[in-house]
Amino acid sequence: MNKKKFEMSYFAAPITNKVPLGTVSLVEVGQVVKNPSLEPQTGALRAITDEAEARRYKGYHFPYVTPAGVFRYCNDQSLLCHSGVLCMDLDHIEDVDGLKRRLIADGLFETLMVFRSPSGNGLKWFLQIDLTRCSHREWFDAVRNYLMSPAYGLSPKQADPSVRNESRACFLCYDPEVYVNPLLMTNDNDSYGSR
Repeated sequence: MNKKKFEMSYFAAPITNKVPLGTVSLVEVGQVVKNPSLEPQTGALRAITDEAEARRYKGYHFPYVTPAGVFRYCNDQSLLCHSGVLCMDLDHIEDVDGLKRRLIADGLFETLMVFRSPSGNGLKWFLQIDLTRCSHREWFDAVRNYLMSPAYGLSPKQADPSVRNESRACFLCYDPEVYVNPLLMTNDNDSYGSR
C-alpha cells in the first residue's frame, strides 16, 4: 500500500454548504466516525421511518467529506488533487456485518476504510485506486460491476450508481466499529481514535 494520507475535503453540515472547512486524512475521517459526537444525530436519523424526511434530516445534520480528493468548492470542476480513493455506497444490505467482513478480506482491492452508513442498513466502502490505470469513473463502473457480479450478487439499487462523480459527498456518522486499514496507522500525530 502506498503510505500516504489519502487527503480529502471536509465540509460542515448542512449539505448546502459547498465550501470546505479544511483538508483531512483518511485516518482523521475514521477518527470523526468513531467519535461519539455524531451519535445523537445518527440515532435520531435511524428512528425516522419516512424516507424523504430521513433524507432531509441527513442533509441538514451530518458533516461530509469528498473521498475522491481535495476540492476548492464541492463540484467536479473544483478538484485540486485526487486522493486515490474511491468510495462505494452500498445500500439496503441484509447482512451488513457479513458484507463488511467480505469486503475487508477481498484480495482484489485494498480496503482503506469501511463504516456503517448513516441509515444503518448499508456501508461506505473506501478503497484505493490507481489513476494511472484508468479514470475515477472507469474505476467506479468496474468496481460496481464486480459488486453486482456473482462474486457479491448485489442489485443495481444496492450498489448505488449516483455516487460515480468525483465531488460526490459522503456523509459521516457514528460507527464505533469503523474499520481503518492497519497499514495506514503510523507512530506520528495520526494516532487513531484520539480525536
